[in-house]
Amino acid sequence: MFSERFKSANFLNSGRNCLGCIVEHLEIKEIHIPFYICSVVWQTLRGKNVKIKFYHIDTNFLPTKNFGENDFILYPDYFGFCSKQSDFLAKKYKNLISDNALSFFAKPKGIASFYSPRKFFNVNDGGILLLDNFNSDGFETAKDRNFEIKDYNSFYKNELFIDKDSVKKMSEQTFSALKNIDFETEKTKRQKLFKKFTVLLNGINDLKPDISDADVPYKYPLLNPQNTNFANFLDKNEIYLIKY
Repeated sequence: MFSERFKSANFLNSGRNCLGCIVEHLEIKEIHIPFYICSVVWQTLRGKNVKIKFYHIDTNFLPTKNFGENDFILYPDYFGFCSKQSDFLAKKYKNLISDNALSFFAKPKGIASFYSPRKFFNVNDGGILLLDNFNSDGFETAKDRNFEIKDYNSFYKNELFIDKDSVKKMSEQTFSALKNIDFETEKTKRQKLFKKFTVLLNGINDLKPDISDADVPYKYPLLNPQNTNFANFLDKNEIYLIKY
């Protein structure tokens, strides 16, 4: 599945460097991004001197404003279950950029798409870029790193390394690890877990995720600001969280 699905992709060393390559290749000077997004996105854009116009999203994770015909718009597939929203926006706007950092199994849409496999799998780095007429063959290959993320400190250290690392091709270590993953098994496991959490938590969740059969969620999002006894609820239902 991996080689077939990404046969036309460029394999880079991080998702943020994929975004940087999109900006440079398409010569983007101004772009619309949502307020609700990872800070790495706007930090990367500002580092490329791109003018940012923020937009709000509604409870269906869709933009609350309309954009111009030629505007560049970045839209993240929130939590891996917004494929219908992405489809809608890609049909409406020709310059849509799909941020699939949290949606590894989503199909590429719009003028460019990028992925961050380390959000889903046990790899330290890597980014996957789909962008017409872009070629990374001339890039240096990232060095393999024997680095294990055990806690928040090691996670933070790895983030700092990725943030400072210049654009390179994906390391052989990460590429080899991804090729050996059984993606169908991973896909089924995530879909089953999401359904389990939906049964357990839907009654106290202010969000009601509307997912399709094609969606493979990254996380189960819970919105319940009024519930002060949530930790007890999780313990009672034998739902354990890793804290770091």
